[in-house]
Amino acid sequence: MENVFYDPFLGPQAENQMLLRNAICQIVDWHAAWRRKFYVDDGSIYPTRYNTSEHFHTILEDFLKRLEKQPPYFSPRYAAQMLKDPSLPAILGYLATMLTNPNNHAYEGGPVTTEMELDVVDDLLRLCGYRKGWGHLCSGGSLANLEAMWAVREIWQQKTRKPGQVLFSDASHYSWKRICGILRVDAWHEVRSTPDFRIDLDHLVKCLKKEKTMMVVANIGTTGCGAVDDLEALLELRNKYGFHLHADAAYGGYARSILFNRSHKYRPYEQVKEVLRKDVYGGLKNVERTDSITIDPHKHGAVAYGCGAVLYKEERLRKAILNTAPYTYHITKSANLGMFSLEGSRPGATAASVWLTHRMIPLNEEGYGRILSECLLTARQFAARLKSETPFKPLHEPDLDIVCFYPTAKPGRKGSLREMNARSENVYAHLSVSNPRSPFMLSKFILDPAGIAKPLGFRKDDKFLSALRIVFMKHWMRMGSPSYVDKLIQALLQN
Repeated sequence: MENVFYDPFLGPQAENQMLLRNAICQIVDWHAAWRRKFYVDDGSIYPTRYNTSEHFHTILEDFLKRLEKQPPYFSPRYAAQMLKDPSLPAILGYLATMLTNPNNHAYEGGPVTTEMELDVVDDLLRLCGYRKGWGHLCSGGSLANLEAMWAVREIWQQKTRKPGQVLFSDASHYSWKRICGILRVDAWHEVRSTPDFRIDLDHLVKCLKKEKTMMVVANIGTTGCGAVDDLEALLELRNKYGFHLHADAAYGGYARSILFNRSHKYRPYEQVKEVLRKDVYGGLKNVERTDSITIDPHKHGAVAYGCGAVLYKEERLRKAILNTAPYTYHITKSANLGMFSLEGSRPGATAASVWLTHRMIPLNEEGYGRILSECLLTARQFAARLKSETPFKPLHEPDLDIVCFYPTAKPGRKGSLREMNARSENVYAHLSVSNPRSPFMLSKFILDPAGIAKPLGFRKDDKFLSALRIVFMKHWMRMGSPSYVDKLIQALLQN
């Protein structure tokens, strides 16, 4: 796909405006014709001389004016949160299907979009390397994580009749602690993370030895800095201790598309070494050996919020959370996805949005892989330029496309953490959504320095480190002359 960087997207300056406009007109005309095909004898119930009221257009204009106050999430200059500009197929697939409003809870509420969702699940299973398995879409990663632990807990309790502990690192998403509270899983522990924000294997082993473990969470792209855990080591521990290994790949799951060629065969490491370090390559590749996965199309899948997915390798996990009702699920020969999901009503438009996007952007090196490679290359090069061109240092070597960094002390001075934090806060005040005229919009990463005191030279009694954080989800960053990265470096030097 020669134009994969351009064709599927509206563009930072709405370069594909006419393509989107024409496609929307095509959808509206199709939808009107589609409606008129049914019950043609009914005729119109609208008055012959009907005209829309001025009130309709006035309220719409007020609404659009209010939306104008949003930050420019679409721009490469916005790099604060995980907001990727949704692709054109995602927008058009959602719009066309939203006009029909199917519900993928029961098959008779959305037969066409249920079939699309099944196709999407097959896409994701193949992307994640599950030769068998099942799954479904949901509103996001937090709900996918909740359902995965719920299913595992049900199986565990049927088997052991005793509680089992759940282990995840302190770099994991905050949803895991909430989920344990919701499911009344009292035996949970946060395992320490290493200075590169991966789960500390030595501490994990100590926790595993203390009591029976039901589930361990591996991160494939932490929310804070995009770290990828050592799956090879975690798989060896699973074989020894017998826990369920869940991959929270909400952020990093689509990066597996970098690994596949057109024939969906793994590319050797030599072909991707510019983009991925060898340990990250191994972590992504080993995702196929985990027991369940969370993956979010609404992040690097380039579809709009909210759309997550949960995937399971074994059929028994689906049966563990089966539910039914006398007023639905009547077409039993077809898939009724709501029988196996926590959510009730589920938008068929979301499934259609992902379906169309996957058909236009292949899940391999020529499609998503090429787009994500550009994002990851940007992060690696930016981290290198921080060290060589600025008074900032990366907090970590980026595994994916998130870079956290902090100001170094001035030449000839040791500097204090308080001084460094003050400089970070000053940069954030100028380069964030809090400044309406900000040339770039970054975020912060606040963390306890105890775990990073030794590698960064901080005292253990320092209260916190205020680092800066950039999410390079926009694949436009290295384009142009000067590029957006060049402009970002200059903006940092001016603060």
